[in-house]
Amino acid sequence: MPIAEYHFYHGVALSLIVSRGEFTGLARIPKIGGAAYAINHDIGVYIKHATNSFGPWQFNFHPEHQEAIRNLFKKYNKKTFVALVCGNVGVCLLKFGEYKAVIDENFEKQEWLSVEKPEGGGFRVRGASGQFSKVIPLNYFPSHIFD
Repeated sequence: MPIAEYHFYHGVALSLIVSRGEFTGLARIPKIGGAAYAINHDIGVYIKHATNSFGPWQFNFHPEHQEAIRNLFKKYNKKTFVALVCGNVGVCLLKFGEYKAVIDENFEKQEWLSVEKPEGGGFRVRGASGQFSKVIPLNYFPSHIFD
């Protein structure tokens, strides 16, 4: 099986998750979407990646991505996250509500999120529906998946 680019970036996020003491299980959820994973059987994570070394990192959400994330939320409710792998800088973790706050989830067109990380600061997220006011610390991922 050839190694696709996304394997490297999803692998980074998944490796950080499985290294936590709270971790007990991992499964890919192909019925929801190729980037959807179940952690510990009760947490849903959807992973996207951007390969550029420096921000801002742009993440596109096609209607099928938006549908997969919505389906994760239907299954895992408040334990649904979107993990944005920002090159080799870090992983920006959004709770489902935070993702919804900055994306216009209308399923009719491609939507986007942009993540920036100023020097010495945390991640700042903006999208089609505006900017998320909270700064997301670099160490937020993966610990807050297990809160």
